[in-house]
Amino acid sequence: METLAIVWAFFKIGVVSFGGGWSIVGLIKTEVVPRWVSEEGFSSLVAIAQSTPGPVALNAATMVGWQRGGILGALAATLSVVAFPALAIALAGILATKVRLDRPALQESLRSGTLAMMAMTLWVLLPRGNLDFLVLGLGLGSFALAVFTRINPLWAILGAGALNAGLHALFPALP
Repeated sequence: METLAIVWAFFKIGVVSFGGGWSIVGLIKTEVVPRWVSEEGFSSLVAIAQSTPGPVALNAATMVGWQRGGILGALAATLSVVAFPALAIALAGILATKVRLDRPALQESLRSGTLAMMAMTLWVLLPRGNLDFLVLGLGLGSFALAVFTRINPLWAILGAGALNAGLHALFPALP
C-alpha cells in the first residue's frame, strides 16, 4: 500500500515536472516530507538527487522508492515519475500533425508555469529563523531579471553567485 502511495505522489510530480531541475523541488518536498523522508533527510535527498546524473525528480523518486520498498519500490516510483511525460510527448507528437499551435503563446505559458514553480521552490527552501538578507536579495534580483527582462535565467543565477562571492571576498565579515 505504501508503494502505491509513493507511485501516486511521484506520478503527480511527473505531471508538472516539465520545468525540471529546481523548479520541482518544492513540490517534491510537499509530497515526501514528513510522510517518507524527514526534514533533514530531504536536504540529503536533494543533494544526492542533484549530484547524480539525470533529472532531480527521477533521482528523488528512485531514492524514495528504494528506501521504502527496495528494488520494486524504486522501479515503481521511477516509472511513475516518467509515465505522464512519456504519454504527453507521445500525444503531443500525434496532435502536432493535426493541430497548429501558437508557438509563442505556448512558450510563454510554459515559462510562466516554470517561474511559479521556481518561486514555490524558493519559498520552501528559505531558511526559517536565520534569514540571510543578502542571499534573499540576490535571489529576488535574479528572479526579477528572469521575469522582467530577456536575460537568460542562467546568467542571472551565475551573476548572483559571482556577486555574492565577490562581496564575501571584499567584506569577509558578511554572514
